[in-house]
Amino acid sequence: MKDTLAQRMLPKKRIWLRGGDPALLRDCARMLAEGFLLSGASLHGQILPFAACLAAAQPSGLRAVAAAAGAVAGYLLRWGAAEAAEMVALACMSLAAAALFQGTALPRLRWFYPALTAAVCAVLGGVSLFGQARLLPLWCAKWLSAALACAVFRLALRGSRTAKLVLAALTAAGASTLVSQVDLGLACAVCLCAATCEPLPAAAMGMALDCFGAANHATLALLLPAVLAQRLPQGRRSFLSGVLFAVLPNAALLLFGEASVAAALAVCSGAALGTLARRRGWFSREMGSETGDGALARLENAAQTLELLRTRLPRSETSPGVSEAESVYDGAAERVCRCCARFHRCWERRAEQTYDALTGAARRIIERGTATAEDFPQEFRENCCHMEGFVTAINAELEGMLFRRRYRMELQESRQVLAQELESLASYLRAVRTQTPPKSAAEVSFLPEVGICSVGKDGSRVSGDRGACFRGTRGDYYVLLCDGMGTGAEASRTSAETVRLLERLLRVGLDPQDALQIYNGAELLRGAERFTTIDLLHIDLYSGEAELYKWGAAPSYWRDAREAKKIGTAAPPPGVGVGGVNTPERYHLSLGRGEMLVLVSDGAGGAQTEAAIAAYSGESARELAALLISGLPAQDDMTAVTVTLRPCTS
Repeated sequence: MKDTLAQRMLPKKRIWLRGGDPALLRDCARMLAEGFLLSGASLHGQILPFAACLAAAQPSGLRAVAAAAGAVAGYLLRWGAAEAAEMVALACMSLAAAALFQGTALPRLRWFYPALTAAVCAVLGGVSLFGQARLLPLWCAKWLSAALACAVFRLALRGSRTAKLVLAALTAAGASTLVSQVDLGLACAVCLCAATCEPLPAAAMGMALDCFGAANHATLALLLPAVLAQRLPQGRRSFLSGVLFAVLPNAALLLFGEASVAAALAVCSGAALGTLARRRGWFSREMGSETGDGALARLENAAQTLELLRTRLPRSETSPGVSEAESVYDGAAERVCRCCARFHRCWERRAEQTYDALTGAARRIIERGTATAEDFPQEFRENCCHMEGFVTAINAELEGMLFRRRYRMELQESRQVLAQELESLASYLRAVRTQTPPKSAAEVSFLPEVGICSVGKDGSRVSGDRGACFRGTRGDYYVLLCDGMGTGAEASRTSAETVRLLERLLRVGLDPQDALQIYNGAELLRGAERFTTIDLLHIDLYSGEAELYKWGAAPSYWRDAREAKKIGTAAPPPGVGVGGVNTPERYHLSLGRGEMLVLVSDGAGGAQTEAAIAAYSGESARELAALLISGLPAQDDMTAVTVTLRPCTS
């Protein structure tokens, strides 16, 4: 039995009464309150159309109706029917015009709603111009402010942080005249400024209160503690900023003779509420700067999503091996044997002998990559009517099989690269989520001393080697030496690109191992024909410990007061493969007790270099780098990079 119309409508009515969509109801309540508060904004005692513009900036729907209702109620209750008639008409006509043009192409234009609101405001205010030319500047200011306010409010609804600040500032200005005993707008402005501790919101709030509210000198009173709060230490900023916003605005108001018990109460209550809001992160999402638990949760969700994508990649497949011969023989039989007069004799009556002959030859054929008649038994060759054609067909099928095998290997390699890079990015997001604020650079225990000396082949000014050294994000230091394959401009360009990419990956805080894996994957997917070897040294300037990553590079040398040790073995460079031997070598070193590390390109290595390092008795990294290069013939691009640490004296 079908439900009646009333029965079908009843569940919807119950849902609406229970709250319907919580987000929609929350937005409608906010629009109602903001429309009511904006109605109090004025300029030299003249009513302004900000509340009506909030309704006009909304797309047609319940939010626009709620904003219009708040604006109409605010104008009528706070200004009286006579003065508010023009603004009430503007709110209602803007709402009706938006509904009228809904469904056309005009609302898609960014300038349509601001222009429509300005036009309606100009028409309504134009009636008062007859015989009163002195009202012309006020009329122009009203319709111009209506256009600007509508445009700004539309940007605020789309998420613009600056537009949100303007909307909040105008709302606070409108709230200033709501209660005559307490400056509610000043309290709201202090609350928002104390919650954000940024000069921009303070300046916006102060200018809005000075221009459109009931306060004077609010810009100075709010901007001064906001600027000083930026100088406070990070750990105690919440408490000390609350003290600044409670004391300095009252001091500024007292200086200009505007202090009162009501103003002091508004400032102190706003500072206390703003400090609480900053600790809880109430305004972080609303003002477009996610911090706190919400941002951390988003980082964790992003890391989990990347790991989920990695797990959905197909796992590595085992090599098909000799069993691939079956597909080769099947294809050759379809081409040659199917039309042969002896087909039934070979493949039915003597199927076992044929199978043994083909299986015995399969391994030799696949290992060699091509087939010959001699691979098969003599009896099989004598009984086959089309031996030459059968061998040709096998080779054709074998070529296709090898192509498919290579394709599967490249596909699997690409999947491994993608899995490694997704895992590296997930690890990076988790590291960002859990890391503590970086310490000051003045707190490090060591300062690096780096010497770099380079010369091109046969004295050329263009070298295929490229070095770099730079500070990290958390009191660490990086030294890079990349040797491009070959010599000349092309090798120089390749090594420079490698240094540039690795430097950017490391500067954003990526782990060195992950940065190298991402670079290796990028080179594999690009199919690079030129390779670059990498020496990457990561130094902790607090402890003096270091990690050396070598990938295809020439051996390095670690030297202390007693001996010089050779570090590194021959290995393929990055961009050749993934997994297995295609990973960087990693060595843990200590440089905090005066040790010195020497990185050299392949042109500067050898027994002569090792002997010069062992015989050097000085302590200057720059001197040793120059000594190593000056004593070698320039038969190749040569670069020496020496690194040591000096204790901080201050």
